[in-house]
Amino acid sequence: MQITFEELHALPLPVVRTILPGWVATHVADEALRQSVGAELLALMGSVSDPELATLRETFFTAGDAWRLHPADPTARELTRLYMKALITSQRILHSEHLDRFLAEGPRRRFLICNHLSYTDTQVTDRALVTGGYAELADRIVAIAGPKVYTDPWRRLAAISLNTRKTPQSNVVATEQDALSPREIAAVAFAAIDDCVQLADRGFIPLLYPEGARSRSGRLRPFLRASARYLSQPDVQILPFAQTGTELVFPIGATTMNPNPVTLAFAEPFNAADYPGKTGPIQEAHRRLTAVLPDAYKPETEDRLT
Repeated sequence: MQITFEELHALPLPVVRTILPGWVATHVADEALRQSVGAELLALMGSVSDPELATLRETFFTAGDAWRLHPADPTARELTRLYMKALITSQRILHSEHLDRFLAEGPRRRFLICNHLSYTDTQVTDRALVTGGYAELADRIVAIAGPKVYTDPWRRLAAISLNTRKTPQSNVVATEQDALSPREIAAVAFAAIDDCVQLADRGFIPLLYPEGARSRSGRLRPFLRASARYLSQPDVQILPFAQTGTELVFPIGATTMNPNPVTLAFAEPFNAADYPGKTGPIQEAHRRLTAVLPDAYKPETEDRLT
């Protein structure tokens, strides 16, 4: 089943309520699980009010329309957490004491740094945190997202279930970019950094994937040098963490998702001010993230920046 933004936006709410669960379920590879997830999603849609469903329909149509914060749609968040629960067959959260320390100590501006394996990375993090007793944290995360996540209906549904802040991709990795000049891209990128600092001041926690794109090998790649700008602000505390298993939940090139175990492993948090220089904090984040990765995911080179 295929659906476009325009088609869903034009459908009457009773039809949206009926077809949305089926469309979502088609993205589950296992047939038995697909049937089960579809039934649960249909029951969920039955409990959603018409105004809530109308908001979801409108958000799905307009998400990514500007370089700004796109808050999570509550109904999309429920929907996504339901099917991700079915896809995460088991989970481990390692070194949660580092996460607890990150939330309890240090500067108020907090940033998360993670490796990037799959389009479903942030969804898995969200569901794992909720299941692990960190739902309040999950609701505060803002994923820094490039334009690509809003261009495909399935990826956009995932995006609107999360808080995202749309920002340009680095020219090093950009494959789908709005028609902006280099000067305009730079201006929009700096505005995104300023906005993330303001969001951090308001209690949100920006989540950055500094590799800039998914790793094809599964191994951590060097971080983009431009990502250092996010961490070079005053009073920033950083928590690197590694996730594994997401590359099997939604493999690169796949159109459907598979059940699989996942793991989140948290490194020790640190204050950016303790690592001076423009790239000191981002290089330290790379080092600490590497330390908690399993051997099969560790970098192939010693380069930390590209």
